Amino acid sequence: MNMNQLYLSLNEKGLMFKGDAGQGEVDFILLETYENGNTTSVDVNTFETLFGDLEGDLTYEALSGIHTFRLEGMQYTMTAEEMGYQKYFDQWKEMGLFNS
Repeated sequence: MNMNQLYLSLNEKGLMFKGDAGQGEVDFILLETYENGNTTSVDVNTFETLFGDLEGDLTYEALSGIHTFRLEGMQYTMTAEEMGYQKYFDQWKEMGLFNS
C-alpha cells in the first residue's frame, strides 16, 4: 500500500475531509471524534512528513515502527507510539484498512 491507497481507504471509511490550514484548502485525516463534538485530525502534509520515510511500504507493522523525519530544521527518530499515532493505526487495522 502506498500513501494514495491509504488515503483512498481512509476516505472510504469517512476519515478524510477538506479543511483550511491557513494556506488554502488541504486534505485532513480525521483521527478521533470526542463526545463533545471536537475532533483531532492531521493534515496530509504533516502526516507525510512524519511517515514519508516509508514511501510505498505502508503496512501496519511499518507504520507502527520507528520513523526518522525533519521538522523545523531538526531531525527526529521516534516510534508511532511516541508520536501518539499508534492508537489510530490500531483502530485502522481493526477497521480492515491493512491487508496484513
